[in-house]
Amino acid sequence: MKLRFIVIFSSLIVFFYVSPVLAALPKHNWQSGQITGWDKTILTGDLCYNWLMETVLFRQTDGRIRSFSANQVSQFGWFDFSTNTYRDFRVLSHQDSDNRSSPGFFEVCMDGPLTVVRQLKPLRGLQKHLFSHPAYFTDEPVLSQNIDFFDYFVYDAGRLRAIDQFYTDVYEPLMTAYKTQLDLYTQVHNINDRTLLGRLVLIDRYNTMVQQDARTASAKGLVPSP
Repeated sequence: MKLRFIVIFSSLIVFFYVSPVLAALPKHNWQSGQITGWDKTILTGDLCYNWLMETVLFRQTDGRIRSFSANQVSQFGWFDFSTNTYRDFRVLSHQDSDNRSSPGFFEVCMDGPLTVVRQLKPLRGLQKHLFSHPAYFTDEPVLSQNIDFFDYFVYDAGRLRAIDQFYTDVYEPLMTAYKTQLDLYTQVHNINDRTLLGRLVLIDRYNTMVQQDARTASAKGLVPSP
């Protein structure tokens, strides 16, 4: 009897915890932006991106809504006034869950010699059961500004290099030309290169140094080696 009471009581707790969440599904968060199709057609208007479905919605002037996938769109974006940045989404080829190559939307987070892109992490565990409804993954600041919700990659010559495997996938093959400077920068600024944020800071610093060296070489009439 006691065990049965505990089970029922636990079920009620889960029910009352989940019910308000399910009853308050987020609405579309429309942004004024632009879509570019694979045929170079450009659409300008209200956009709404869903990270889980990898679908961008386009609201026409008459109120009708069209849906676009990565097979139809090459890129899209809008200016985000909450972060004062332009949100740039591109279609890149990646491996799906069946290890097949397929197109997908990735947001460009850092542009430069090393371009950093991101995509929503796969849902796992309790999160997968409680927040599986696509409405929870409409682009909102609470989602987009939390780096823990995303997998980050360096896009290099058509390949996605996982920042989760920073030293083997990114640092050693691409960044060791500035190893001395990066080591010093890490020590001086006490950067934890085992964290995602620390690794993004180092990539940003690397990009800055490469661009500064390129500008210096250009000013001297030199051409930097590849």
